Amino acid sequence: MADKLVADHKTANLFRNSEGQYRVLYDFSQDGGATTDAYHLLTAGEDLVITEFWVRGITELDSAADGATIDVGIDGGDEDVLLDGVAEATVAAGALVPFTVVEGTPNVLPLPLKLASGGIIQMKILGEALTSGKCEFNFVARPFV
Repeated sequence: MADKLVADHKTANLFRNSEGQYRVLYDFSQDGGATTDAYHLLTAGEDLVITEFWVRGITELDSAADGATIDVGIDGGDEDVLLDGVAEATVAAGALVPFTVVEGTPNVLPLPLKLASGGIIQMKILGEALTSGKCEFNFVARPFV
């Protein structure tokens, strides 16, 4: 498995009383959407708290047999804390895909999410390669001071 920075990778550096919005665009045709790689989307330049996260579908995602899923989470930690096994069909053109709620008693929300300085939010593709489609990963963060 290889760790790769996506072309639109962002590093979050914030002023003490500020809030940052980060949009990371990804075109799955760039790298063939390999299932063996971890795609780095956002790196914390300092301790921060991610307060919001969602994915916006730009164009429909596609794989050979429509069997791909996407995880988004912390590299070296909970690798599916933000998205857990989201089917490619969910990320359609114009779709709004919120973070994954872990259902139970009580339900568990992943946000707010503390990310230590140097921490990385990554995407993994499972099942089969995603060969085309574009989406936008959106993060809102504040410094953790």
